[in-house]
Amino acid sequence: MFPRAMDVFSHWLWGMALTRKKISWKISGPMGVLPDLLAFIPASIYRMANGIPRTSVDDETVTSDMPVAWEIYQWTHSLTIVAFLFGCAYYFLKSKGHEKPGYMASIFVLPWLFHILIDIPGHTLRFFPTPVFHPWSDLMFDGVRWSTWWLWFPQLFVLLGIWWVILKKENHVLLRPRAWKISQK
Repeated sequence: MFPRAMDVFSHWLWGMALTRKKISWKISGPMGVLPDLLAFIPASIYRMANGIPRTSVDDETVTSDMPVAWEIYQWTHSLTIVAFLFGCAYYFLKSKGHEKPGYMASIFVLPWLFHILIDIPGHTLRFFPTPVFHPWSDLMFDGVRWSTWWLWFPQLFVLLGIWWVILKKENHVLLRPRAWKISQK
């Protein structure tokens, strides 16, 4: 359970890091995790409503064990949806008179796009391969499971390093010396 929760949390943090100071974390964080949430939450609701037992995810689990999630996942992990979201955001921002609708639409979809890109090497053909060009192509890449230690830990360390640099640059209170000490007189 911990690696799965950490995977979702890392997508949230990546989305926030990529768009820092450009859009609110209340948008960028959710945009970073929506590709997974939109696939797995409805599938879980369907499973519970129909009395289907929960699938235990381990090294033997395959995509066909979760057919409803896979049907949605193909769309949420495709560049097609990113292009569609970009177009909608561009149209909305342009209609509201935003001075840089293309730039802001790009920033808006960046966490979702990065989620897809980071998932490509982190999924095998057996378990939720990333269908980057769905529905136009079935091209998918055979990566390794995201929970494989030599993929998971470096990604975590890079993410922590990026956040350390961001917070250091911003002189964030969490990185200030003595920020945690109680001053005594």
